Amino acid sequence: MPRVYEDFDPKYASICSDVTVYSNNKGFFKSLAEEIVSLAEVDGWMQTFEDVEDDKKVTTVLENNTIMNALNEVLSRIQPMFRGKDARISYERRMAAQTCLKDGDLTKSLALASQAVLRAPMTGTEEIIDAGVSLALALWLRSEILLRFNRPEAALEDLKIALKERLPARMRSEYYWRMGHCYKGAGEPTRAKVSYELAGRLLGNNEQAKAQLAKDIESLDYTSTPKHHHKPEVYVTGGAKLNLPSLSKKVKVIEEKDKGRFAIADENVKVGDILLVDRPYAACLLSEYYGSHCLHCFQRLENCDDGAPVWCPNCSGVAFCTTKCRDAAVSTYHAYECQFLDLFIGSGMSMLSHISLRMVTQAGYETSQQIYAKYLSNEIKTVESSVLNDIEGVTKKNKLKSRKERLNRTKKGLKSFEEKNSNDDAIETKPEDKASYNEMLELTAAQIYSLCSHSQQRKGADYLKRIIMGMFLTQCLKISGYFKTCSEDNMTKAEKNTCELLVRNLQLLQFNAHEIYETVRGNHQFSGSKPVYTAVGIYPTGALFNHECYPAVARYFDRQNIILRAIRPLRPGEVVSENYGPHFLMRGLKERQRMLASRYWFCCDCTACKENWPTLKQMDAEPTLYLRCPNDKCHGKFRQGKNIANRCPRCSIKIDKELFKDHIDSINECLSQYKDGAKAMEHEHPQEAIQILSNAVDSFYKMAQPPHRETHIAQESLRSCFATEGNVYIVKTEQKEK
Repeated sequence: MPRVYEDFDPKYASICSDVTVYSNNKGFFKSLAEEIVSLAEVDGWMQTFEDVEDDKKVTTVLENNTIMNALNEVLSRIQPMFRGKDARISYERRMAAQTCLKDGDLTKSLALASQAVLRAPMTGTEEIIDAGVSLALALWLRSEILLRFNRPEAALEDLKIALKERLPARMRSEYYWRMGHCYKGAGEPTRAKVSYELAGRLLGNNEQAKAQLAKDIESLDYTSTPKHHHKPEVYVTGGAKLNLPSLSKKVKVIEEKDKGRFAIADENVKVGDILLVDRPYAACLLSEYYGSHCLHCFQRLENCDDGAPVWCPNCSGVAFCTTKCRDAAVSTYHAYECQFLDLFIGSGMSMLSHISLRMVTQAGYETSQQIYAKYLSNEIKTVESSVLNDIEGVTKKNKLKSRKERLNRTKKGLKSFEEKNSNDDAIETKPEDKASYNEMLELTAAQIYSLCSHSQQRKGADYLKRIIMGMFLTQCLKISGYFKTCSEDNMTKAEKNTCELLVRNLQLLQFNAHEIYETVRGNHQFSGSKPVYTAVGIYPTGALFNHECYPAVARYFDRQNIILRAIRPLRPGEVVSENYGPHFLMRGLKERQRMLASRYWFCCDCTACKENWPTLKQMDAEPTLYLRCPNDKCHGKFRQGKNIANRCPRCSIKIDKELFKDHIDSINECLSQYKDGAKAMEHEHPQEAIQILSNAVDSFYKMAQPPHRETHIAQESLRSCFATEGNVYIVKTEQKEK
């Protein structure tokens, strides 16, 4: 099969492919991979390897003694490398937090107290310092700071955990008293009174304290109600599809021979319609955000009003927003990754390499082997995914007995998977629930392993680098205890299967992963705001949206969830396109084609490319307006001017020039609405701006067609407005005293 990227820039394509495996400027993996590749090029072995079938490539490498001797020398030196617990550091951070608290520096005090919590060893493991209750004491201090920050729910959570972690009995009266303050601040006066009364029973003969406690009880307001901080759920417009609950009924997935599977409109789509709300199959937080975001759900810890950073029982390198997120991570993937976090960072392995590992660790050994047998092994090849069975345009293959049965099972199964993989709910540890979760991973894996990997276009050196990474990660898994349930007789085969699964993951992730971002802003919602990428994930349905340099949807994220929302109207049959590369507004045709061919290995033939649309700067120099053919079924367009043809060159319909004059008046009204939308954004009214701009863009497309400078600016404004409903971080600025 011809390699598309060789027609544009093979050297740049090689660099683009390498960075999906490892970093070019940090870590040891780059030099290791290049050294092994050099050994493989001796005596023409690499050329022979390139011609080997995919399912035999890992075996071929394992049989090359020269490569394996060099590689085993490195793999044999792998050992756990992570930041562990330290009672002394926890104690020092706690003392420093107390000092800052006395000095009135609450912000610094809270940061130090959280460090004390995260570095504290588990209760009873280091009794020389703090009598083995460093964690309880750190939580106790942090609860006081949180209460002063007016975060009673978070303080309450710390108090509850502190009691479980053996908070000294002599502190019980203070404990219940502070708990009363927390319930009072949270708007739960009845529970506050109970806590205050428990404190009173433990105060003994301290009459002064009892008098103050009586005042606290008297001050309770029984008209107050509990505070709720949860964001409302986001739902797709028009209801969800039965076989794909994350997708709107307004969209369907079809398959064509040269394009593969992709999404098109199944009915009219309006600007602002939510077409996809999809959870990731697997996602990983970038290492630079381990201290500021929850490792599991990616929520910024600073934004968690209901809780404060929660620790991993083993390492001090990550944090979680709640115990639920912590337990979900520790009971699955983090148990195998935890002890190698610093090694992963130090190796320079890419984020996609980490996700390829996460796809294996989250499932566990047994489920991963079942996934391998179903979707990679030549011995068994069955696909149960509803996406594969219910698409249009190809012969449908069906393993289940009936379509109704398949849809019911899929709907129930995917719902179960979403519940188990929820950001707010921990994965249950009951055997039957764990089995159900793993079963749904298998079902969703059918969608993932049907995504393109372009293995036939992959050069031998590129493939070998991915196998080296697969072997490196497999060795880490072996040391972590991942294969502990595997028998000795089956170990060699299990390790090879796991390596092949990792290699396949690395290939498909290169073309199907999404960067997850949050919007970082200052005092104003829009002025100076920018997207900052914090994580990467792979989405089973989200990956089915094809690229166009002029996309039909805007993408934003709510924690881990990807949300696609229409920024231009679509008619049935039109492609619902996304943009995961260069946009025509910013880059010219030649540069776009080079970047897409080198990074994603395809030649884009979207309308913006076929018609070579001008960039935004070029539109500034030469403003144009294209009027739409009055025939709704025709895509013809006419440039505004004196010499408009009498008939459409595409459909031959007669042109009513007076109608075009009316259209121009209506378009001028759209331009006026664009300005109104901009004013609403200036005044920080995003919902009002969305309504105004959506209606205006919808109206524009009834009379005209792109490219059109003002309309594109309005669509980019909509993108910014949509993002205000997703992950947002407000950078706090100190107010100067007057």
